[in-house]
Amino acid sequence: MASFEEVIEFRRMYGRPDYFLRVAVADHAAYEAFLTGRLSGLPAVLRLESHLTMKKIKAND
Repeated sequence: MASFEEVIEFRRMYGRPDYFLRVAVADHAAYEAFLTGRLSGLPAVLRLESHLTMKKIKAND
């Protein structure tokens, strides 16, 4: 997963979820294609949970 260009942040977490991915894609259609075409087909991926940003309130960048 770390080698996928869409993945801009990859963390191993304590508890659930096991891993946290932050991805950057052009739009919702590209996001769906990334999830269904790349992530969901991996043998180690049992479950996917998504949260989309409604609005950025504050950022350090």
